[in-house]
Amino acid sequence: MLKNSIKNTHLDLNSKRLWIPASAYVQSQVTGASVILDAGFGTGAAQLLELGISANGAIRLEATSDDVNFLWIPQDFDNRFPLYIRHLWTSDYASANGTATFTTLYTPIKSGEAVAIGATALTKTHGASAKSVATARAISWSKYGFIAPLATGANAYQTFDPATIAVALNITCSAVANITIATDYVWLLGTELVYTPRLTYGSNTRRARLLADGLQANLELDVANDI
Repeated sequence: MLKNSIKNTHLDLNSKRLWIPASAYVQSQVTGASVILDAGFGTGAAQLLELGISANGAIRLEATSDDVNFLWIPQDFDNRFPLYIRHLWTSDYASANGTATFTTLYTPIKSGEAVAIGATALTKTHGASAKSVATARAISWSKYGFIAPLATGANAYQTFDPATIAVALNITCSAVANITIATDYVWLLGTELVYTPRLTYGSNTRRARLLADGLQANLELDVANDI
């Protein structure tokens, strides 16, 4: 390394926060279905509805098998750093001892591969999250889960295969405590992705991203030197 040069190891990089609203989980209306938009929902009776009289939509989950799906394009994601994920939720349950456990599964998709439903568990799962106060429909964040860079193999030090062009996410409220999900419901207002963006030109940068498929531009000549 040249004397007086600056590398990412010398910088405390800001994180980028990407908000995915509940409406983004619904891509279209199924032909012949009711007026409720439901393409993007998986199994069960998940619905995009107004949350009370808030004039804001949320996904109403009525069973732990209900799921929703989203296809994320990681255009400016720095592939050497983790991807953190959390969900904003609430319930009609009016006590603070109600908890919800969200499960997020993911599937990286490369050029030429078919779009698939998220199927791989996070490196660190969310765990149970409690309602913040004893108020019906008071909103709370789930705990963070994350996908960490691989430790070994051909893509070591990378979070995804560098040829990845999209990441399929699948979200369920897989468990509840004290909340009766069939009648109290769990409402999903949206999801937040937190990650380190690429910021400068060259290998691992925005302009280089335009010249290569997927996250290929993230690769440096010697990735281990910047860890």
